[in-house]
Amino acid sequence: MRYLAYAFACIAFSGSAFAQEPVKPAHQQTSPPPNSRFEIMQSPLTTKWTFRLDRYAGRVWQLAKTKDGGNTWEEMTVVDRTKLPTARKPRFRLFTSGLGARHTFLIDADTGKTWVVVSEARKNRDGSEYEVNLWEPFDSQ
Repeated sequence: MRYLAYAFACIAFSGSAFAQEPVKPAHQQTSPPPNSRFEIMQSPLTTKWTFRLDRYAGRVWQLAKTKDGGNTWEEMTVVDRTKLPTARKPRFRLFTSGLGARHTFLIDADTGKTWVVVSEARKNRDGSEYEVNLWEPFDSQ
């Protein structure tokens, strides 16, 4: 009898676990086929940090607004990116943390060389300032 009561309790209390739907993570990155050239990735923090990556060459574009309110890809500077011949396979990856934009990295998966996205203030000819985002080498080598 005691075993029957135990089995009934297990079934009664586990039933609610089966009724819950699994939590789905927010979609923040494409799932490209293994040898595809391009991938899109977005930070969970803001759409400002949406990137298109050329996985073969390490070129990166950031989503930007046009003057008429549309969307465009704006190529970012990758400082000290080695001039590589066209790769025959994907070698670059992007990573972004949900904790802060300063934890957004570009890595050459073959060499381990890593860059971090940074913002710089620059001046127009008229003296007004604007912000530009670029990739600087991560000081880990």
